[in-house]
Amino acid sequence: MLLDDSRFPLVFLREHEDENSSVEEVHDRNGQLESLLDRQMHFVLIADHAEHDHDDETPEERKEKALFFKRIKDRMKKYCLGLVVIEGYAPMNSAARVAAAAVSKAIGFSVQFAPDEAQATAKGLALLEKHSG
Repeated sequence: MLLDDSRFPLVFLREHEDENSSVEEVHDRNGQLESLLDRQMHFVLIADHAEHDHDDETPEERKEKALFFKRIKDRMKKYCLGLVVIEGYAPMNSAARVAAAAVSKAIGFSVQFAPDEAQATAKGLALLEKHSG
């Protein structure tokens, strides 16, 4: 996935940069996320990657990702006000929603769903407004 902060404080997680992302690309993305957190400013993540985007991850890749998120968890909780997942017009299955709720609880911010980028953006702006108001 690509991190697009051109509309900060709305930060978009764009679909996979390449089906065969290299280790360097993953580390670059992690570096981008760390740089985002280093700003010490509130933001909302909007993700448009597919539900099955991570199906081909190896156990090692999943472990590395889990360790990375564990390392940044406190800063994510402090600065990320929420995650809005663009699910398209075919809603995610209930298992994916349960997993999202578990992630939400573990990370400490809300996870919402929207059918398209426009509605996801509106939800993201509402989260930002709720926090600033």
